[in-house]
Amino acid sequence: MSKKLASEDKRKIIDTSIVKLTDGQKKIVLETSNLDAQYIKVRRYLRLLSDKHKQEKQLLLDLATKYRTILDGLDCIDNRLWTDEKEIKSFSDMLEGYCDKCVKLVEDNNRKHLERLKLQREQLKKKYETEQAQLDKEIAEFEKMMG
Repeated sequence: MSKKLASEDKRKIIDTSIVKLTDGQKKIVLETSNLDAQYIKVRRYLRLLSDKHKQEKQLLLDLATKYRTILDGLDCIDNRLWTDEKEIKSFSDMLEGYCDKCVKLVEDNNRKHLERLKLQREQLKKKYETEQAQLDKEIAEFEKMMG
């Protein structure tokens, strides 16, 4: 059977937990007048925060496992420990996938850099043409005055 918390206990939990919340969440909790509603909101926000941390931990675990597999595979190749052709082929395919991603990333970065350079050139060209037109106008005025 669950124990009902006293108002003082709920207030203590709210006060200690509110520092973990975002500014927006704090504002919502503090603008809520009912203590029970504040307590429920704090608990919900803490649960969401906990779920987020669990997802981040799982992602980090997945990445660590993937990189450990890569390092183990490279070690096996360096030390000629693999004799199973399927394992070698599977590892090779995985690395080729990463190589393809790297090539695509480099191509995308080069394409974006080229686009930025072309845009910069066009902007400088427009600025040059504007300045040239202004100078041509001043030259024409002086030539007119002189002669």
